[in-house]
Amino acid sequence: MKVKNLLKKILGYNRVSRKFFLIQNRLNDLNDSLVKSQRLQQELLYANKYHDTIIGYDWLQYKDLSLGGATVDYAFCYTLVRALNTMKPSSIIECGLGQSSKIIHQYADFYKTKAITCEHDFEWGKFFLDEIQNKYPINIEYFELENTIINGYSTLTYKDFSKRINPLKFDFIIIDGPYGSQNYSRSQVIDIVKNNLADQFCIIIDDFERIGEQETWNMVKKTLQERGIEFHDITYSARQDHALICSKDMRFLTWL
Repeated sequence: MKVKNLLKKILGYNRVSRKFFLIQNRLNDLNDSLVKSQRLQQELLYANKYHDTIIGYDWLQYKDLSLGGATVDYAFCYTLVRALNTMKPSSIIECGLGQSSKIIHQYADFYKTKAITCEHDFEWGKFFLDEIQNKYPINIEYFELENTIINGYSTLTYKDFSKRINPLKFDFIIIDGPYGSQNYSRSQVIDIVKNNLADQFCIIIDDFERIGEQETWNMVKKTLQERGIEFHDITYSARQDHALICSKDMRFLTWL
């Protein structure tokens, strides 16, 4: 009799546990849906802000962008155009050819400043240039990819990156390539901070919701601290996250 009662209690407990597990899963699904909805709302707000902002930007003559999927989002583009137009950088490096390149190279062409986009995929570069149809020049430097080890983790980066960009100094850095790595993703930005950073600077990194980019960002901040460089940083969120870090005199770029 005692065994029967014990079995009933166990079976009853299992049924309750299963119900609790199902409810917990449902709550998690609802929370995920809420977060996605909030991100979408933010993206729509940023899309409106972006379109309103660029109306008065003479340097952005060709306004066609194809955003979505794996590309940067409207929040990133809004931060990018505001930072470019406000800071007026003189030397730009971008890692990863994409929709942001359309903005960067139109700015560089209009103000006759230096801009380099680093890319590993020649076929993608050819397709992209065909799409632009020589409306404005785009300076692309192609790199092979290689794996490097940081703190015991393998991460993908551009081969001979530091050697090829030295001794140039950059005041505006965009990081959206190469492919993301699980750890210390897109770590070439650390080399820029160590060797190629101008006194006044702004760095923007995309896909900041990912652990790999966050690890790299922490190393960037550590490198700046070791060099005694004061900075301000912020994370902006919409469909995706992106982070911005800038020199002390450019702190207003964290108020966008």
